Amino acid sequence: MNNQHQIPPPAQMMQMITGFWTSCCIYTAAKLNIADHLAGKPQTASQLAETTHSHSASLYRVLRALSGVGIFNENENGTFSNTPLGDTLKGDVPGSMKAMALAQLGDHYNAWGNLLYSVKTGNTAFDYVEEMSVWKYYETHPEEGVNFMKAMAGLTGAVILNVLPAYDFTPFKTIVDIGGGNGALMMAVLNVAPQANGIVFDEEYVVNETKDSIAAKGLTNRCQAVAGTFFDFVPKDADCYLMKMVLHDWDDEHSLKILSNCNSAMKSGSKLLILESVIPGENMPHPGKFMDINMLAMTGGKERTEKEFAALIEQSGLRFSKVIPTHSPMFSIVEAIKD
Repeated sequence: MNNQHQIPPPAQMMQMITGFWTSCCIYTAAKLNIADHLAGKPQTASQLAETTHSHSASLYRVLRALSGVGIFNENENGTFSNTPLGDTLKGDVPGSMKAMALAQLGDHYNAWGNLLYSVKTGNTAFDYVEEMSVWKYYETHPEEGVNFMKAMAGLTGAVILNVLPAYDFTPFKTIVDIGGGNGALMMAVLNVAPQANGIVFDEEYVVNETKDSIAAKGLTNRCQAVAGTFFDFVPKDADCYLMKMVLHDWDDEHSLKILSNCNSAMKSGSKLLILESVIPGENMPHPGKFMDINMLAMTGGKERTEKEFAALIEQSGLRFSKVIPTHSPMFSIVEAIKD
């Protein structure tokens, strides 16, 4: 590459420092449902301001900035319209990132702003700022809790797209999704494994919605929702257990408790598939390295290397088998086996 075309380091650093400017503009657009309002037809900033009870000139400036980075289009006639990138800020569409924007720039924002506290103390910034854990926060702030579930459902869509093609589920007769939320992953697995029955295992407050989702997909005869906490028990004697983005929420002590409960529930030959980031070494860029900082600030958990996963798995009494890459750098499949 010709050096004269490279961005000078001070300019690169300026882009990195001010990255939150873009994020805050995205949050504003998501909070005001701009992409949803533009789904029908292009509109002017004045029209959008009237609908969203906003200040027209100020809203225009935000939309102009977001158009400059490809999220909206500012048209010659003064209207704005969605782009494919802006479409991801619409609610209730496949691949929607709207709930994620509202969570990251809403509930999570103050914790990230106090990241220095975590680095100085080793404690969780969210707990320090909110004076409660993030899980207690979502219990006591149901609107934010529902939004966070939607954000996780958006990530499940990425798992379904990128992880399912990387693993053969057809040998299994019974599959359990531990912490399976609304059941989207399990139902996708059952679609590619028609011989299998499924159990979605999650907290009591999640299960009723999960049962409705299962019924809506017409899978009641093959899939059930079971309430409980993985710190107490896991449904027994399945052929395959799934855990998507569970262990990264917890430190090694709590993660070992979860894995030990899996070991107790599994029969000989059962497999556990852990769907998470696996951190590479050295200076390789990887989204999991920043997700790891999110865990530091938000939950006290962590992303792990292959060596760290293997050590935890072996300590729980299971056998570490292998790491299977997928089409997404965010997710790998860590396979463990009960001998």
